[in-house]
Amino acid sequence: MTALLFSLALRLASPGAAAPLGFAVAPEGTTSVRVTLSGPAAELPAGPFRGAVSLNGSGAEMPVAGTVVHAGDRWQLPVSVKLADVPADWTDRFRPDGFSYRLHESGAAPREWAGTRTWKDVVVEGNRDVFSQYAALDGVSLTDVSLLSSEAQARVSVLNPLAFPLKIASTEYVLYAEGREVGNGQTQGMILHPGQKNVLTLPIDVDHGALLAAAGGAVLSGGEVAVKLDGRLVLRLKGGDVAVPLALSGHLSGGS
Repeated sequence: MTALLFSLALRLASPGAAAPLGFAVAPEGTTSVRVTLSGPAAELPAGPFRGAVSLNGSGAEMPVAGTVVHAGDRWQLPVSVKLADVPADWTDRFRPDGFSYRLHESGAAPREWAGTRTWKDVVVEGNRDVFSQYAALDGVSLTDVSLLSSEAQARVSVLNPLAFPLKIASTEYVLYAEGREVGNGQTQGMILHPGQKNVLTLPIDVDHGALLAAAGGAVLSGGEVAVKLDGRLVLRLKGGDVAVPLALSGHLSGGS
């Protein structure tokens, strides 16, 4: 009986497991994002916070420093994260279904939060199509035009803000002019170099008849035609491939 009471007393004295953290992400230009962590107000008082966070069991941590504020029944801690500081190991451990996290506070009486979240639990503030800030269709050029066939190439700029390269396993895409499908293409095996804008050249097999029907005289006269490139870019990570949708608008010119 004494042992049972002692065990019960220890349980009552120990703090309960922290509630799952909330995560909200907002882009800050193309080099950083603002991540707002949150939880029940009773768990964390307002004021300065300093600690570190890791994802998916990685030994690599990122520092977390900011000011906790209370909003209603929640505490909130906004933190600006430079994308160039994200550890490569976090990307290697990426999981498409979600992530685990461990946040711990520094100081004399440190607290810790650990748990798992799915990606749909993460609130993306502003435009959800975050990738559109890092990619642009610089243009599409007809490289060969004849009475029977046409060939083209698209120039797509992709910024890699991370401090390590990313491998593109493949791309596949469809070209539209005036809302009509006029061509398609695919590539394999390209690299996004770190900390810079990468220009990808994507070859396109053009349906000559469809292009003439959609763009008409503008193509024959060498004028510009509004086009859209839809498809996907597949990143190859150690944890598996991740497909990133492409939906880019630009112009087709008469040739090079």
